[in-house]
Amino acid sequence: MYRSFAAYYDRLMADVDYDSWINFAEQAFALAPKRPQQILDLACGTGAITKRLLDRGYDVVGVDLSPEMLALSADCNQSYLEASRLLLLAQDMRRLELPFTVDAVVSFLDSLNYLESYKELAQVFERISRVLAEGGIFVADLHTEHKLSTMVGNDVFYEVSDDMAYLWLNHYDAEQRAVEMELTFFVARENGLYERFEEFHRQQCFSQEEIEKALTEAGLDIIGIYGDLKGGSLEENSERYFVVAQKK
Repeated sequence: MYRSFAAYYDRLMADVDYDSWINFAEQAFALAPKRPQQILDLACGTGAITKRLLDRGYDVVGVDLSPEMLALSADCNQSYLEASRLLLLAQDMRRLELPFTVDAVVSFLDSLNYLESYKELAQVFERISRVLAEGGIFVADLHTEHKLSTMVGNDVFYEVSDDMAYLWLNHYDAEQRAVEMELTFFVARENGLYERFEEFHRQQCFSQEEIEKALTEAGLDIIGIYGDLKGGSLEENSERYFVVAQKK
């Protein structure tokens, strides 16, 4: 997962307003006993969120399962690595482990939907609680079932450009409450031919009740679960859960 795709991830995410996500996180950080200094960016990917946190003066630990994603993050954050303000670690979030605590944890852009069961969600929240300092803030988002079942559902997405084309097929399994995604890319090479590669992804639905239960069992106080980045209430057609919690 995210092997060959890693090099094209940012291109597909070009319309994301990352600064709005950081603004939401900073509003949550203001609830901490003191301004966070070191932040864990869990499932940090290519480093788009990481870079913006660093630019705003925070030190960051970036954790991701994909070495390819981490390599891209290192490339775009090289000066921060050299200044020892960024640490990048290849870890599975289900086995997250740090030799120190952090002041806040963020996990953005539906990374938690890649967990395959409630058991794994609860396991990750417990790991997050372990690495958070007392009073530390946890901020995350997850796709809602509405988003995965109706807006992603069984739809097909595609793009064709001069140097790349992709086809994104989705299948929603109502019994499993999960979307299976098949991505096929065709990338132009210098010899005029196209290289084809495929990736398979799966995203799991979690209900608000499941999220709240997992947070509580992990010792995280729920500050709020919102329907948008402005702190609006959840609606039936909300596309994401925006979660803010605090270590007891």
